[in-house]
Amino acid sequence: MVVILLVGLLGFLGCSGSDEGTATSTGQATPVAPFGTTDSITPTYEWTPVQYATRYRLLVQDAIQDSTTQDSAETHIIDEWYTAGEAGCDSEDGLCMVTPDTEVRGKYNWMVIACVGDHCGISSDALPFSAGKVMGAPVLARFSDLGDGTVLDNDTTLMWTKNSSIPEAPHRFAQGWNWCRYLTYAGYDDWRLPSLAELNSLIDRSQLNPALPPDHPFINVELNYYWSSTHYEPNDNEIWSVSMINGVMIYTYDNGVEHGVWPVRWGKIDIK
Repeated sequence: MVVILLVGLLGFLGCSGSDEGTATSTGQATPVAPFGTTDSITPTYEWTPVQYATRYRLLVQDAIQDSTTQDSAETHIIDEWYTAGEAGCDSEDGLCMVTPDTEVRGKYNWMVIACVGDHCGISSDALPFSAGKVMGAPVLARFSDLGDGTVLDNDTTLMWTKNSSIPEAPHRFAQGWNWCRYLTYAGYDDWRLPSLAELNSLIDRSQLNPALPPDHPFINVELNYYWSSTHYEPNDNEIWSVSMINGVMIYTYDNGVEHGVWPVRWGKIDIK
């Protein structure tokens, strides 16, 4: 009986015999930036922290690869490891951020993997981006006002409502998520609540009140937080939101909190 109890106790504590053995499950990080088009050829990669993660693996891959070689390590332009401290997110209060020296030019996909010691979770979804300007390529304005109450972001090919406060009152998360899901506007019925990466793609942190690019065409921007659809790992009751005052990102416990709601959908790619 004593032996059985000891074995059970060791299994509960883990091989180290400490509380660290209980924190081996690793959540999935969410890439935030770069997304869309960036002028920098050494961009800063940002992603959401994962609870208990001690290190992260950053993978950047050329988007133009044969499908049979997409998983090959040789196709990774960047394959780097960073501790949570090196990424500045050991406190888990803000985003993880790193700026590798490796230059990137062209179209890429990137992802991140969170690890607790040697135990790693599954890789994040890939986030596409283009780095550097192609010589001779036509220069498009960042935003195109389509004249029907919608705006196309030419950097990300996302379509936003021009009025960023169509639901005039702030909503709780579930209300906002459902409101976007069932919205029919400008002839489209596939609107949704934006992900953190999508919402963050609008932000220009050199601007304040609102923290949007100077040439943006949007109206009725609330100087408040806006909901994203991205949950903070591992608690589904905590959701990331972005401030339109200064671009700060926080995760909020969904307990009666009300934020702004800004619908988005995938827009047309070609503008004539």
